[in-house]
Amino acid sequence: MRYLRMIVACGAILVVSGCSKSNPLLGKWKLAPNSPNECFQFGSIQFGDQTMTMATPLAPVSMPVTYSRDGDNYMVTASSGQAFSFQTESGGIKSVSPECHLVPDN
Repeated sequence: MRYLRMIVACGAILVVSGCSKSNPLLGKWKLAPNSPNECFQFGSIQFGDQTMTMATPLAPVSMPVTYSRDGDNYMVTASSGQAFSFQTESGGIKSVSPECHLVPDN
C-alpha cells in the first residue's frame, strides 16, 4: 500500500510539472537580429500566465490575455479583442503576420 501511494504521488508530481510548460510562448522574447522594420512592435515582449507585456518607446504596456491553440498556431487574444498568432520554430517563435522571428531574451 505504501508503494502504491508513492507511485501515485510521483505520477501527480510529473503531471503538474509537465503542465507548466504546455504553453511554449511563456517567457521573455526579443526580435532576432536583422528583423524588418514592420516588426518593431515585437522588439521586446513577455508572455505571462494571464498577461502580455510589450515594450513601447514611452513605457512597457501590459494587457490581460488568453491563450488558445489552432493547429500549429498559438493564439494570444487581448481583452480588447486584438489577436496575435505565433508559431514555434527552431530556436524561438515567430509571429504569423507580419512574419517576425523572436528569440529568447535571457
